[in-house]
Amino acid sequence: MFLQELEYVNLKKILISYEEKGRGESIAFLNWFLENIFRLDSVAADDAICDRANDRGIDGLVVEHTLKKVLVLQGKIKQKESSIGDASLRELAGTITQLSDVDSVQALIDGGANEELKKILKRSNVKDLISKGYKVEGVFISNQPLDKNGEEFVRQDSSITVYDRRAIVSKYIDIEAEGGIEGEHVFDTSYVTPIVLHTSDRATTYILPVKALELIGMQGIDDGTLFSQNVRQSLGNTKVNKALMESVNDKKEHENFTLYHNGINILCEKAELKGDSLNIANYVVVNGAQSISTFKKLSDKLSEDLRVIAKVIQIQNPELSKKITINSNNQNAIKPRDLKSTNEVQLRLKKEFSHIENGIYELEIKRGQEQSEGTTLITNEEAGKLLLAYDLMEPESCHQVYRLFDDKYSDIFARPVVTAYRIIFLYLIMEKIKIVTPRIQPTPLSKYGLTRFFLMSVISELIKSDEVALVYSRSPAELFDDGKVEKFMDAIESILKLIVMDLNYEVENMGDKFDYKSDLKSPTKLRDLRSKLLQIFKKDVARGKAESLSDLLS
Repeated sequence: MFLQELEYVNLKKILISYEEKGRGESIAFLNWFLENIFRLDSVAADDAICDRANDRGIDGLVVEHTLKKVLVLQGKIKQKESSIGDASLRELAGTITQLSDVDSVQALIDGGANEELKKILKRSNVKDLISKGYKVEGVFISNQPLDKNGEEFVRQDSSITVYDRRAIVSKYIDIEAEGGIEGEHVFDTSYVTPIVLHTSDRATTYILPVKALELIGMQGIDDGTLFSQNVRQSLGNTKVNKALMESVNDKKEHENFTLYHNGINILCEKAELKGDSLNIANYVVVNGAQSISTFKKLSDKLSEDLRVIAKVIQIQNPELSKKITINSNNQNAIKPRDLKSTNEVQLRLKKEFSHIENGIYELEIKRGQEQSEGTTLITNEEAGKLLLAYDLMEPESCHQVYRLFDDKYSDIFARPVVTAYRIIFLYLIMEKIKIVTPRIQPTPLSKYGLTRFFLMSVISELIKSDEVALVYSRSPAELFDDGKVEKFMDAIESILKLIVMDLNYEVENMGDKFDYKSDLKSPTKLRDLRSKLLQIFKKDVARGKAESLSDLLS
């Protein structure tokens, strides 16, 4: 990413999909920031945002449990080229005093702030966290650079962090960008003999455990130039980042760190063993930004025992360097999904797909799987979510991706009823749901990650209560054999349009009592809302105001 990409005209193009959620441009910018710089998933990013008037200066709120911090966010976009002085930062400093102690938080909850802000405070248990010693800090995000007054204020007030144009660009890494460090760095080898591998005349690789204390001495960590070719960057509230921080914080775990960590890759133009040291020149880290940045952030927690396996590659072939960069970054931490990619259940499903509808649907069971030309690809991750919402009636858990291939795996996939036909059947229903969700009001609710899965659970219950449709639900293959797929899906779309109208009415009627960011994760509240919507639909059918699914299929 380049600085000019955050200029207003260019930034507006980046924010199109975020503004489609019905948000103002500053909140859309904050949404983009949370997903791309803080690395939150779309549901967590939406949950963090307060996008209504009278938010008391709090545009968003993120809890960082590992660091025991409550982060209060403000996002500002400026259309004209200018700079950020200290006025906005002083305003944010005043804003975070509203969360200075338990009584202040309670006063904010009891006061005249908008209901969405109050719900975020309650949902995040801010009052309880502050009572446990969590610190409240401010994060200011802007597409303009800090001026001297702003920089001076940040130096004096450690409770405020600023992500201005320069900081954002340094944290947003483009694999195509040229860069790295022009200079030298030395690693101590007095306690180990590095493994040296020669790959013809194109590369020499040195493999050794290096101290974290040595890694944080490399140049370019703070401004990101050290990681200019690293696909993924360091920030985020991810599960991996939390585990990494916890291991660093616990000094008893330092000697075991090499057992847990995948290692880092460093490319350099020159590497040479000299006595008890490995000297490198003109280097770049292509895999390991998250680890090194975490070490830097927690430098006071490091010890001589904390080491990481480093692969230092001396290379001067640009094409081979790029290939190493891409491949090393594609070798992500092994996930439960990867472990299940060779599971017989997944292999059976994948093979079944090839025999249905002349193989026009394909199941992706492994990340990076090449898609056949002319096929519709359905990932087993999406399939798991569909089965979780439709069969298990747990739409509230569909954002917890790790559960699909972990503790819920057998319940979701390892059942006789789960066939390729069933997954395609649910996929086609979801395609109809995607058509009607833009009709949902308010717009942020229509774009929320769990909304479509809630509608899937509504359709599930509706189909199971309809004698004709239930036959096809139990055996989707019959729907294809009878040539009624299109008619069935058209009927589903017609009913969904009515359900969405009723949903809009119910949401409007509940007003501030409905907190979709919380309620769509509550099994009880989802069950009540689902029951209410289906009762309304059945009444409409009884009164002749709507056709039942059976009637539409006849």
